[in-house]
Amino acid sequence: MTAVLAPDAPPAPPAVEDLDERSAISVATSVGGFVFDALSGRRTVSDIGTCVSSRVARLLLTTRLDAARGPDHRVRSVHACPITEFAVEACMVVGTNDRVRALVLRIERGGGRWVCTRLSLL
Repeated sequence: MTAVLAPDAPPAPPAVEDLDERSAISVATSVGGFVFDALSGRRTVSDIGTCVSSRVARLLLTTRLDAARGPDHRVRSVHACPITEFAVEACMVVGTNDRVRALVLRIERGGGRWVCTRLSLL
């Protein structure tokens, strides 16, 4: 079904579920990639300080993914859902040949940038 608007009718604002899911996935891939790099020891927490909240930074300082060390680690998939125009919830499946883990992230936009404000490791 196609909706037809009168020429002078203003376009309706997009609903939350109409936001571009591809852009949510690109945000999650970018920010989540930095978080995964810190968890695996390839980056320091200070390197990614602008991408994470202080709460997530403290968690990263005390947590390492031993299974993610080595050349065969990789992000297997990224799933993201825009909650509002300022928040994305995502899950990244990461692993090596012998172990798989999931990172669950909440990423919020504030001050013109995207910041991981919640992180859970499964």
